[in-house]
Amino acid sequence: MRVLPMILVSLLWLLLCTAHRFLVVVPPLSQSHYIMLESLMKGLANKGHQIDVISPYPQKKPYPNYTDIAKWATEEYVNNVTYEFVQVLAGSNPKIFATLFGSNICEAHLGNPVIQKLVRDPPKDPPYDAMIMEVRNNSLVYILTKYF
Repeated sequence: MRVLPMILVSLLWLLLCTAHRFLVVVPPLSQSHYIMLESLMKGLANKGHQIDVISPYPQKKPYPNYTDIAKWATEEYVNNVTYEFVQVLAGSNPKIFATLFGSNICEAHLGNPVIQKLVRDPPKDPPYDAMIMEVRNNSLVYILTKYF
């Protein structure tokens, strides 16, 4: 429980500082998690911070200081999972689940030209001050931490 106070202090500190540039990475297949992060991102944007977002859920209308720079391709999984499919996954080897929703998704997204350009040539004027992401067991977002 010591993590929560550290997170709150960090967020308060960021809100009191001058404007910064953030890269926000929202993991694929987690719309409920995105809803929570969206409030944080828009709050930071309202305070004058520049927010660049990699997410499966781009904004429908432009928002000041908020830029969707890449969109995860998740259409084949979202709202396309049948009861039978879940039963197969539930009774299968966890490795199959991890491969389908882990490695396969990771490989597909890292092939995105926008993400490859971001990794090879990150913005320098101004550079990213921090990266915000949800900590999960998803190698896709961890790969990006090496660069930002």
